[in-house]
Amino acid sequence: MTLGKLVRRSLDKLAPAVFVVAVAAGWTGALATPASSGQSSGPPGVEALAAGRYDEAVRQLRDAALDGDAAALGDWIAALSETGAYEGAVEAARSALDRDVPGARARLGSALLAAGRIEEARAVLVAAAQDPGAPGALARVELGIWEYRYGDRSAARRLFQGFVSDYNDAAAAGEQLSAEELVATGRALARLSRWRYEYAHDALRTLDEARTAAGPTQAHTARIAAGELFLERYDAAQAAEEFRAVLARNPSHPDAHYGLARVAMLEGSGDPATSLDAALATNPNHLGARTLLARIRLLRGDRAGALREIEHALSANSAGLAALGALAAVRRLAGDSAAFAAAMERVERLSPTPTTPFLVLSELSTDHRKYEDALRFARAAAAADSTSWTGWGLAGIALVRLGRVDEGRKLLERAFAGDPFNPWFKNTLDLLDTFAEYRTVETEHFRLVLHESEAELLAPYAEAVAERAYRDMAERYGAAPSPIRVEVYPRHADFSVRTVGLVGIGALGVSFGPALAMDSPAARPRGAFNWASTLWHEIAHSFHMSATANNVPRWFSEGLAVHEQRKGDSTWGRSPSVGFVRALAAGQLRPVSRLDQGFSNPRRPNEVAESYYQASLVFEFIEERHGFEAIQKMLTAYRRGDDDHAAFAGALGVPLQDFDREFDAFLQRRFRTAIASVGKEPPGPPPRDLAEARRAVARNPDRFELRMALGRALFDAGRASDAVGHFEAALRLFPSYGGSDGAHWYLGRIREEEGRLAAAAEHYGELLRLNESHYEARIALARMQEAAGERTEAAKTLRGVVYVHPYEVADHRRLSELLESLGDWEGAALERRAVLALDPVDRAAANYHLANALHRGGDRAGARRAVLAALEIAPNYEDALDLLLEIRGEGRR
Repeated sequence: MTLGKLVRRSLDKLAPAVFVVAVAAGWTGALATPASSGQSSGPPGVEALAAGRYDEAVRQLRDAALDGDAAALGDWIAALSETGAYEGAVEAARSALDRDVPGARARLGSALLAAGRIEEARAVLVAAAQDPGAPGALARVELGIWEYRYGDRSAARRLFQGFVSDYNDAAAAGEQLSAEELVATGRALARLSRWRYEYAHDALRTLDEARTAAGPTQAHTARIAAGELFLERYDAAQAAEEFRAVLARNPSHPDAHYGLARVAMLEGSGDPATSLDAALATNPNHLGARTLLARIRLLRGDRAGALREIEHALSANSAGLAALGALAAVRRLAGDSAAFAAAMERVERLSPTPTTPFLVLSELSTDHRKYEDALRFARAAAAADSTSWTGWGLAGIALVRLGRVDEGRKLLERAFAGDPFNPWFKNTLDLLDTFAEYRTVETEHFRLVLHESEAELLAPYAEAVAERAYRDMAERYGAAPSPIRVEVYPRHADFSVRTVGLVGIGALGVSFGPALAMDSPAARPRGAFNWASTLWHEIAHSFHMSATANNVPRWFSEGLAVHEQRKGDSTWGRSPSVGFVRALAAGQLRPVSRLDQGFSNPRRPNEVAESYYQASLVFEFIEERHGFEAIQKMLTAYRRGDDDHAAFAGALGVPLQDFDREFDAFLQRRFRTAIASVGKEPPGPPPRDLAEARRAVARNPDRFELRMALGRALFDAGRASDAVGHFEAALRLFPSYGGSDGAHWYLGRIREEEGRLAAAAEHYGELLRLNESHYEARIALARMQEAAGERTEAAKTLRGVVYVHPYEVADHRRLSELLESLGDWEGAALERRAVLALDPVDRAAANYHLANALHRGGDRAGARRAVLAALEIAPNYEDALDLLLEIRGEGRR
């Protein structure tokens, strides 16, 4: 996805946002346009290097470089560096320097910097920066990078700015810069764009010139630099194009594979680990790849694996600031304050402006839902460097996530002014601009932020659910942060931006602890979800995060939140799908010890949804075996910083590997019948016609999907009575299936058509016990209960409609009439208010009925206001006039 597709905010002051467009259009910025130099074929070994035949390239280039070939020297050191032989690159450069090979000093400084020998690197680079031509240019850009990371950022900016003058001077004199000089200039301008984003366009144009003028290896360098710049400006598609162009010539290039891993992380699609493995196959010491792989392992709950990656990275370059930031994050997440402090001391010794480690800490804290930490470290990054737009922006987003919206907006505006390409900052600001359309309703423990278009309708129901959830869970977990901010979005795209900064998230709700966001029922098709159940789930997260100081693993928190949904209402929470049972039958479900990866690294479609259900069963199993107190002990263990292994052993007295086996046996017993009927593989393509469906069932009468397919085919053909046996067989084969297209739904419709209303009601009721969101079944069941004289049960069933689809005036009227017949005037008044909130055609009648319910319920003042509203619309409304007289008469008594 290109930046143009991501960004909606007006960029009046900005040149074209997608750089490749600006380059193609001949964008003119700080640089003039000199003629480019011709392309050279390069020294022996360069073709081997360009193609990724590194062993061959090292041998040939070494010989040429030591014979005095300055061009070969750069490629020799590049070959060593690309394979992670950083110390070898240092020794190669020293050997060349001893032989007075031109450019050796600049190459030595660059190699020392890559090896993390930063003091030696600076001394060499300062001297080499005085050299003329390409060696001096290389030294100056490397020295600028050194100053930016470890020294004086003002000095770094001056060094990078010097390339603008050099380029323009060459253009004015009609001189040609070498490809290596052009690459150095492009790299310098890319870094200069961190202060002035306009320089990004000049950088890309210069790198494009370099690629045209360069031999194959310098062309790779230019493309990698361009790809990195596109990534810094959030254009993943253009970045990927650059990296793939390199890999088309050199399939082993580690920086290109690492770039594609970063693209996958930016886009949130694909598996970055595949590209990282490819990068590390060529360069096992790749600092960026090791650090990113550590982040991925940490996301998947593998703290020890993350630490191994970081230690490997730092063994190759002990001055890697991003790796040190990741090390500090791992230590902090483990609750090891002494080791965290030691890691930060290493950072402080290396750099006076450690923005990179602080940003890594902020991002990893966000990954693990530690939003206060994310805010703290983002602020530290901005304090270290006031031009760290990412620092300001991450702090702003953290504040918004914590419910401190006005503070967050100010920091985001500052970040966006410095980096208007950032889609997360820009989209979040766009969303905040819409907050004028929302109303805040304050309750005892919540601030409900509802869109004006549905605030009147949803507020009473949301308040009741939220406060009941708070009281219920406070008894089990203690207090949670209060008030909790609840934002309810009628547009799913807005919820998505609020959650991750981009559109496209598939979730229904997300909790940040003291604030949570979710879709309103208007954001999804009717019957797509139960919003009250979702709200309960997200409030549960607030309690679990508070109880563990945000240390709870995702799998634990999600599973326990679904378990809490069932405590809120026995019909809430997920039910098993065919995919879940098939994965269980095929041995594809992850054990509990690796269940976090089912959320962070799904291997098949729907694995995330299946992991929610599986995780919820873990808590059902624990509570049955050990009691709810064991779950509370586990939360305490996570608060201490324990990992899963320590939490299970301490709270349950069971090693996690043993629990894996016990839980798998529990699943096998529970779903034995369903496993047999679903099997490890699908039964084949859907039958093409009724005859084929019959033959499939005849061959495999105990396959659930085949029975359902034949039953549906018969039903659709108008042969409902023939379908009954197949639907009943499907129920026996997979009794806990709760899909909207399941056997209970069809059997309910068939029995209702036959006039067997009690049987129909039984099927609809069973479906609703398995499927919390089935609107049509709920309406049908209430209709049958009312017809049977079961008004109390009918009212109870209809109360659940509002949690699925609250937008039908007829549903609220029907429920209010039922409640009035039962003498529940308070409930009736709530439904009459809902009718008014939906703006019915006859508002006079709606106000009158509300007044009547309020009057019967003892709210004389409210009744008077409502009846006067009715009379304001219809002054001669006789029933309303009579009610007003009755109210006034009672007032005089």
